[in-house]
Amino acid sequence: MTKTTDFFKLTDEQTTRLLSDRVIDNRQITMTQAINYLLGKQEVKSLDIAVGYFYLSGLLLVKDVFTDFMNQRNGHFRILMGNETNKATVKLLDTNSEGNYYQYIYNQSKSDTAQVSDQEFLAMVEEWLAQGRIEVKVYTGEANYFHAKSYLFASSQNADEGTAIVGSSNFSRNGLEGNTELNVLSKDNYLALHRWYSNLWLSEEEVQDFSPDLIKIVHSNVPDKPQGLPYKTVEETYFDFANLYAKPYTELDPKKDWVKDLYPHQRSGVVAIKDRLDTFGTAVLSDGVGLGKTRTAAGVLRKYMESETVNKVLILADSKLHTQWREEMKAVGVAPDQYTLMSRDELVRRPLKEIDRMHFTLIVVDEAHQGFKNSRTRSYRTLQRIKRKFPDTKGLMLTATPWNNRRDDVLNIGLLFMNLDGVPADRTYKQYLLLGGTTGKTVKKLATDDKAFNEFWRDLYLQRTRHTYGGQGAQFPKRNFPSIAIPYEPQKEQIFSDNFEAIANLHFPYMDPITYVDPNKDRSMAKQLKLLLLKRADSSWIAFRDSLENIEGRLFKLKKRFEQDIMLKKGKGLLRAYQNLLGEAYDLSNYQSENLGFFVVDGQEENLDEQEQNSKLRKQQYLDHITEQIESIKVNTATKVVEEMYQDIVADLSILQRLIERLNKAYVKIDEKLDTVLKQVDYEVQQHHKVILVSQFADTVQYYYDALYAHFNGDNQGHDDQHPLNLPMGKVLGGGNNDGNRLNQDQASKQAILESFSPRSKNRLDLLGTPQEIELLVGTDTISTGQNLQDAVTLMNIDLPYNPMTLEQRIGRIDRPRKDAKTGEIYIYTFPAYRSIESQLKMTQRLGTKMEGIISDTEFDDVVLPEYQHYLQNMNKKPAKAVETMLNETDAKLTYQGGMSAEQHSEQYQEANRRMYDYRSNGFKKLAKPAVPTFSFSKVKEGSSAVVVTLHYRDVNGSELQDENVLINLTNQTTSTIIEVEKEFRAALGHSIMTTGEFDQNKALALVSRAKDAIKQAIKAKIDQYNSQQLSMKDNMSDLADSTSSKAAANIRSSTKANPAYVANRMQECGLKPSDLKGIVSYIQTITKEDITEYAIVKEIAANVDRFWEHFDSYSELFSPDRLEVMNDLGEQRKQVDSRAADYEKSSFDILLGNLIAETEERSSSLSRSS
Repeated sequence: MTKTTDFFKLTDEQTTRLLSDRVIDNRQITMTQAINYLLGKQEVKSLDIAVGYFYLSGLLLVKDVFTDFMNQRNGHFRILMGNETNKATVKLLDTNSEGNYYQYIYNQSKSDTAQVSDQEFLAMVEEWLAQGRIEVKVYTGEANYFHAKSYLFASSQNADEGTAIVGSSNFSRNGLEGNTELNVLSKDNYLALHRWYSNLWLSEEEVQDFSPDLIKIVHSNVPDKPQGLPYKTVEETYFDFANLYAKPYTELDPKKDWVKDLYPHQRSGVVAIKDRLDTFGTAVLSDGVGLGKTRTAAGVLRKYMESETVNKVLILADSKLHTQWREEMKAVGVAPDQYTLMSRDELVRRPLKEIDRMHFTLIVVDEAHQGFKNSRTRSYRTLQRIKRKFPDTKGLMLTATPWNNRRDDVLNIGLLFMNLDGVPADRTYKQYLLLGGTTGKTVKKLATDDKAFNEFWRDLYLQRTRHTYGGQGAQFPKRNFPSIAIPYEPQKEQIFSDNFEAIANLHFPYMDPITYVDPNKDRSMAKQLKLLLLKRADSSWIAFRDSLENIEGRLFKLKKRFEQDIMLKKGKGLLRAYQNLLGEAYDLSNYQSENLGFFVVDGQEENLDEQEQNSKLRKQQYLDHITEQIESIKVNTATKVVEEMYQDIVADLSILQRLIERLNKAYVKIDEKLDTVLKQVDYEVQQHHKVILVSQFADTVQYYYDALYAHFNGDNQGHDDQHPLNLPMGKVLGGGNNDGNRLNQDQASKQAILESFSPRSKNRLDLLGTPQEIELLVGTDTISTGQNLQDAVTLMNIDLPYNPMTLEQRIGRIDRPRKDAKTGEIYIYTFPAYRSIESQLKMTQRLGTKMEGIISDTEFDDVVLPEYQHYLQNMNKKPAKAVETMLNETDAKLTYQGGMSAEQHSEQYQEANRRMYDYRSNGFKKLAKPAVPTFSFSKVKEGSSAVVVTLHYRDVNGSELQDENVLINLTNQTTSTIIEVEKEFRAALGHSIMTTGEFDQNKALALVSRAKDAIKQAIKAKIDQYNSQQLSMKDNMSDLADSTSSKAAANIRSSTKANPAYVANRMQECGLKPSDLKGIVSYIQTITKEDITEYAIVKEIAANVDRFWEHFDSYSELFSPDRLEVMNDLGEQRKQVDSRAADYEKSSFDILLGNLIAETEERSSSLSRSS
């Protein structure tokens, strides 16, 4: 099959001209190009043309796109034609009136068809005519001429919208590209032209069906095919498959201004998220970095506000992201008075009375993995309270890193706003929640059940990544990873090499000093500090020196206290002095800032308070434990550890002074890393690239900014218009109006700096080409979250974070989908120092791959993840690929793989579903009696045979368990997915084996027999998987009930039977009805050990139920009417979980449809061998 040449395609300039000028004259733009362009749009599935004459040879000019239109989209093509010779002329030549006019057209069509040499294409035309998907009618009305020239392109024959071309071109080679014609493209006139066409097409007086005659003409020019019984075609199999799996889809109106700027994946995301919110009351948008989650979420809000079902919105986001949220909401036309922006910290500090009045119809939680992945944080419980108070509140959760967390965390995020009533009864995870509630124990058990978890993920989460995006209409730029090694002089190489031993030998005696008394206590903060020192050494020598001097100052202060106070005392005096020192060290309210304050990356302060893994009670218990340890110290122990601590102080000071001295001496003249970075910045600027430099540390940013400014601009402060700066630049150290932020040398807000750096992406076109526009940006990771800075193409990492997700977030500022065809490339620089890398690798191996924070209430993002360790290792083996490999490993880790449950999150699934649904919408003329039922057969060079079967699970007694449709790839005998099977069936379209004459019926039946053997193998594996899941669920369900809670519930029931009047009286005294007892018992059964406060009450009831009823007024607050209503509802929805195993021999399957590839005997026998 010949391919369409580039002559028939439109360039970007021609496309712009066509859509703006709308003139097609075969000079600048040909009709062939215009038809190729319009018919190539995937949404077009109907083409109606009315022409003076239709030449079949004209179809060859658009053959490729027309074949795709017919085969891949189940397209329908209607032709209404007349004849260039008018009826009056025909009558003069032959007075046999109408019959000869029709015969004239017949003869012309026959002559034209005979000139078509592409018989493969003619065979397809014959098939399409036979299927009724090409229809032809001839105008036989009273008018002398049928002079219409119109081409109507639409999504269906009944569509009210489409595109029309009206003018002078016939469907012939000359009319499509030879003659100078005049045609006009229009959308506005489509509906009127469509009505005119439909009225004429349906007229019984003015038109006559010509399709049967054209079939005869085409058939006479196609070589005789082997005759035989007909097989079902691949087209019919695809149609049947679409009927099974295609779902109606909603698309946003592309004509609306706010929709136009959304990428395709954002448009589909808006629809998918809104559907989840409407169904389940919640949704989790977890698209990867760079895909624009905030804009998608803003689109969801805009869509809701158009229908007015959501009119009061709360957006919870870190305060540093509020500006971005306002910009995104403005971009989709949502006014500031239509939503409330608040930080999590601000929310949890509100009084309960105020929280109880917060009736929002939708709450959006940004960065939900911070503060909401654990159900016991203050933030989580606050939103839980709002949801209980106002059950109609919907919750949209946003997180880019769901798989940076445990399954428990993923479940907790999704459960916060879930409306259990909206969950279908067949969901396994619903039964867990009905039986056990949302307790910690239920969540843990649910996390271990793959089937239940996959259902939960599919229902609530939407995750697309840069690799799974696969959408049309936008592309990502190509990533390049230049790795520039630093050529350090020998003395500096030696310093980096020696850093490991020197830092490894540091004791940091002021950190966690209780370890001197309790050597079994893990020194996690000291370990983290050692890694951070190596990381700061890698970042810049200034950052490293500042850290060393800071620690040195702390140690000098501590040494002075030892020498002038503690060590001057003896006996109990020394003991008291040492105990006072420890008491001051463990003032936990200041502990974090006192010990790690100067290492905290800017912008993290708000998050630290939200990592509340445990309650205040746990923190108090920790304090009590430390206090107990301090008070139990003996004089002898104190004397010993004071001397030990003092020796460590002296030893540490010696190491630090030596390190500082060597650093100052080595860097007095030259900083090779700085010079290397300056050289690369010079190069990128010469390429007219905007450049971003990022570091984790503010002092490194300050050092590099000062050097870069001096390098490019000298002493020029940028205030003299007569002497403009050589390279305008900006510096961002923190959010908002941080004192360190600079626009050149002037203080400025973070927003103003970023707008000056990336005016296109920030929609500040007024800054382009002005003195306010800057070309270079240096910043901390505060610029790495939620910012679109794609005016730049170059990112330079002065240092790399331990968590690759932070690096991915950096890259995401410039690596974003783009709508233009010329996507270009981006450059992600790293500057490795190999001796520094060796030291870091040694330290991570010595200290372990992952460290916990000092207090269980605090988590650190700067832990060493395995992917970073692999990077350190790869830098010595494959440095050019080390960073890219690390990011790919991280992406694979963070993308949930859950078979068909996960595939529906992808853009590939959305596109496959559109194709299937649209293919189905045009209908299909089915074969009445195929030679082999159920299966179609095809010949393709590549691909796999595939089937869909209904599996009837039955137990050992033959009793029904459930039915399930299963997709199977027959080539490898494994279950498959909708995406994969649709791809296989679609690839086979147009390659059907039509009759038993082409492929012997006995061979076809033998192929079916072998296919059934392969199906049995796949079904056996499927049943084994089913039984494994059933066993896991049975174990989990039986373990959900807490024995103490069950005993307490039983005690309440038995005491009620023994003394019903007394129990009823006690309940009524507390404002409860006797009928509420059922809810009380249900609630008691959901309480587990994780519910610390409630579980203490449960234990009391289990031990002495009489005391419970005596003091019932003290407990009644637990049994509020709204909570009991929920418990009663749960009881009604509970069903007995069927955990019976399926028996392979008793189970059976029905084949619904399938396509078998029979290209060669070799392919057929390979299926047999694999069986």
